[in-house]
Amino acid sequence: MGKVRGLLAALLLAPLTSPGAAAQDTVWNRYTLEGLNGLYIRAETNQGCEGAGVSAESIRADAETVLTEAEVPLLTEREMLESPGLPELRVTFECGGGVAGVVGYSVSVRVQQATQMIRDTQITLPEAVTWYATTVGVAEAGTTADVLGEALRAKLAEFAEAFKAANADDEGSGGEG
Repeated sequence: MGKVRGLLAALLLAPLTSPGAAAQDTVWNRYTLEGLNGLYIRAETNQGCEGAGVSAESIRADAETVLTEAEVPLLTEREMLESPGLPELRVTFECGGGVAGVVGYSVSVRVQQATQMIRDTQITLPEAVTWYATTVGVAEAGTTADVLGEALRAKLAEFAEAFKAANADDEGSGGEG
Protein backbone atom coordinates (compact mmCIF):
# COMPACT_ATOMS: atom_id res chain seq x y z
CA MET A 1 0.00 0.00 0.00
CA GLY A 2 2.81 2.46 0.88
CA LYS A 3 4.53 1.83 -2.46
CA VAL A 4 1.29 2.53 -4.31
CA ARG A 5 0.82 5.81 -2.41
CA GLY A 6 4.40 6.83 -3.12
CA LEU A 7 4.04 6.02 -6.81
CA LEU A 8 0.78 7.95 -7.08
CA ALA A 9 2.24 10.93 -5.27
CA ALA A 10 5.32 10.89 -7.51
CA LEU A 11 3.08 10.86 -10.58
CA LEU A 12 1.11 13.81 -9.21
CA LEU A 13 4.33 15.75 -8.65
CA ALA A 14 5.97 14.83 -11.96
CA PRO A 15 4.99 18.13 -13.66
CA LEU A 16 6.75 20.05 -10.88
CA THR A 17 10.11 18.35 -11.35
CA SER A 18 11.25 19.91 -14.61
CA PRO A 19 15.03 20.19 -15.10
CA GLY A 20 15.03 23.94 -14.44
CA ALA A 21 13.22 23.58 -11.12
CA ALA A 22 16.18 22.51 -8.96
CA ALA A 23 18.51 25.49 -8.70
CA GLN A 24 19.94 28.51 -10.40
CA ASP A 25 23.34 28.80 -8.75
CA THR A 26 25.83 29.77 -11.41
CA VAL A 27 28.77 32.18 -11.48
CA TRP A 28 26.47 34.79 -13.02
CA ASN A 29 23.77 34.30 -10.40
CA ARG A 30 26.31 34.46 -7.59
CA TYR A 31 27.55 37.72 -9.09
CA THR A 32 24.11 39.22 -8.38
CA LEU A 33 24.70 38.54 -4.68
CA GLU A 34 28.02 40.37 -4.62
CA GLY A 35 28.11 43.49 -2.48
CA LEU A 36 24.70 43.01 -0.88
CA ASN A 37 24.75 44.43 2.63
CA GLY A 38 22.16 41.86 3.68
CA LEU A 39 18.70 40.57 2.84
CA TYR A 40 15.25 40.86 4.29
CA ILE A 41 13.50 37.50 4.74
CA ARG A 42 9.90 37.21 3.57
CA ALA A 43 8.13 33.89 4.12
CA GLU A 44 4.98 32.58 2.48
CA THR A 45 3.01 29.37 2.67
CA ASN A 46 -0.35 27.95 1.71
CA GLN A 47 -3.19 26.35 3.67
CA GLY A 48 -1.88 22.85 2.99
CA CYS A 49 1.37 23.57 4.83
CA GLU A 50 -0.43 25.48 7.58
CA GLY A 51 -2.62 22.40 8.07
CA ALA A 52 0.59 20.40 8.55
CA GLY A 53 1.66 22.79 11.31
CA VAL A 54 3.95 25.15 9.37
CA SER A 55 3.19 28.88 9.36
CA ALA A 56 4.85 31.75 7.51
CA GLU A 57 6.01 33.09 10.88
CA SER A 58 7.71 29.80 11.79
CA ILE A 59 9.37 29.59 8.36
CA ARG A 60 10.73 33.12 8.75
CA ALA A 61 12.00 32.42 12.27
CA ASP A 62 13.72 29.20 11.15
CA ALA A 63 15.30 30.97 8.17
CA GLU A 64 16.57 33.79 10.39
CA THR A 65 18.16 31.29 12.76
CA VAL A 66 19.88 29.30 10.00
CA LEU A 67 21.19 32.37 8.18
CA THR A 68 22.35 34.08 11.36
CA GLU A 69 24.32 30.94 12.27
CA ALA A 70 25.77 30.94 8.73
CA GLU A 71 26.78 34.60 9.22
CA VAL A 72 24.65 35.90 6.35
CA PRO A 73 23.68 39.50 7.18
CA LEU A 74 19.95 40.07 7.60
CA LEU A 75 18.02 43.29 7.19
CA THR A 76 14.85 44.58 8.77
CA GLU A 77 12.11 45.54 6.35
CA ARG A 78 13.01 49.21 6.81
CA GLU A 79 16.72 48.53 6.13
CA MET A 80 15.78 46.56 3.01
CA LEU A 81 13.66 49.47 1.74
CA GLU A 82 16.64 51.79 2.21
CA SER A 83 19.11 49.43 0.48
CA PRO A 84 20.00 49.58 -3.21
CA GLY A 85 18.06 46.94 -5.11
CA LEU A 86 15.64 46.20 -2.24
CA PRO A 87 17.27 42.79 -1.57
CA GLU A 88 14.81 40.21 -0.33
CA LEU A 89 15.14 36.50 0.34
CA ARG A 90 11.72 35.03 -0.29
CA VAL A 91 11.05 31.59 1.17
CA THR A 92 7.92 29.83 -0.08
CA PHE A 93 6.39 26.54 1.03
CA GLU A 94 3.53 24.91 -0.86
CA CYS A 95 1.82 21.70 0.19
CA GLY A 96 -0.98 19.70 -1.31
CA GLY A 97 -2.63 16.35 -0.84
CA GLY A 98 -3.82 14.04 -3.51
CA VAL A 99 -3.47 10.65 -1.91
CA ALA A 100 -4.63 9.90 1.62
CA GLY A 101 -1.80 10.15 4.12
CA VAL A 102 0.70 11.69 1.68
CA VAL A 103 1.59 15.35 1.21
CA GLY A 104 3.34 16.70 -1.86
CA TYR A 105 5.43 19.79 -1.18
CA SER A 106 7.76 22.35 -2.70
CA VAL A 107 10.26 24.55 -0.90
CA SER A 108 11.62 27.57 -2.76
CA VAL A 109 14.34 29.99 -1.67
CA ARG A 110 14.92 32.91 -4.01
CA VAL A 111 16.63 36.28 -3.98
CA GLN A 112 14.55 39.06 -5.45
CA GLN A 113 15.96 42.48 -6.27
CA ALA A 114 14.93 45.57 -8.19
CA THR A 115 16.67 45.62 -11.57
CA GLN A 116 17.27 47.95 -14.50
CA MET A 117 17.40 47.05 -18.19
CA ILE A 118 20.74 47.58 -19.91
CA ARG A 119 19.31 48.43 -23.33
CA ASP A 120 16.98 51.08 -21.89
CA THR A 121 17.86 52.28 -18.38
CA GLN A 122 14.45 53.94 -18.05
CA ILE A 123 12.96 50.45 -17.74
CA THR A 124 13.15 49.13 -14.20
CA LEU A 125 11.62 46.07 -12.63
CA PRO A 126 10.66 46.37 -8.99
CA GLU A 127 11.24 42.64 -8.47
CA ALA A 128 13.35 40.16 -10.38
CA VAL A 129 14.57 36.74 -9.24
CA THR A 130 18.36 36.79 -9.38
CA TRP A 131 19.15 33.53 -7.53
CA TYR A 132 17.00 30.55 -6.54
CA ALA A 133 16.96 26.98 -5.28
CA THR A 134 13.87 24.79 -5.18
CA THR A 135 13.08 21.27 -4.11
CA VAL A 136 9.94 19.17 -4.39
CA GLY A 137 9.05 15.97 -2.63
CA VAL A 138 6.54 13.79 -0.88
CA ALA A 139 6.14 13.27 2.86
CA GLU A 140 3.94 11.10 5.04
CA ALA A 141 1.26 13.36 6.48
CA GLY A 142 2.52 13.02 10.07
CA THR A 143 6.11 13.97 9.17
CA THR A 144 5.46 16.91 6.85
CA ALA A 145 6.63 19.67 9.20
CA ASP A 146 9.92 17.87 9.91
CA VAL A 147 10.53 17.10 6.23
CA LEU A 148 9.82 20.72 5.27
CA GLY A 149 12.23 21.92 7.96
CA GLU A 150 15.00 19.67 6.62
CA ALA A 151 14.35 20.84 3.05
CA LEU A 152 14.44 24.47 4.16
CA ARG A 153 17.76 24.02 5.97
CA ALA A 154 19.27 22.36 2.87
CA LYS A 155 18.16 25.16 0.53
CA LEU A 156 19.30 27.87 2.96
CA ALA A 157 22.70 26.15 3.21
CA GLU A 158 22.95 26.33 -0.60
CA PHE A 159 22.10 30.02 -0.46
CA ALA A 160 24.54 30.76 2.38
CA GLU A 161 27.34 29.04 0.45
CA ALA A 162 26.55 31.07 -2.68
CA PHE A 163 26.31 34.32 -0.69
CA LYS A 164 29.62 33.71 1.08
CA ALA A 165 31.36 32.79 -2.18
CA ALA A 166 30.05 35.94 -3.87
CA ASN A 167 31.19 38.13 -1.00
CA ALA A 168 34.43 36.39 -0.01
CA ASP A 169 36.58 39.32 -1.18
CA ASP A 170 34.51 41.76 0.90
CA GLU A 171 35.26 39.82 4.11
CA GLY A 172 39.01 40.22 3.72
CA SER A 173 38.93 43.94 2.93
CA GLY A 174 38.38 45.08 6.50
CA GLY A 175 41.95 45.75 7.66
CA GLU A 176 43.52 44.33 10.79
CA GLY A 177 42.96 45.59 14.29
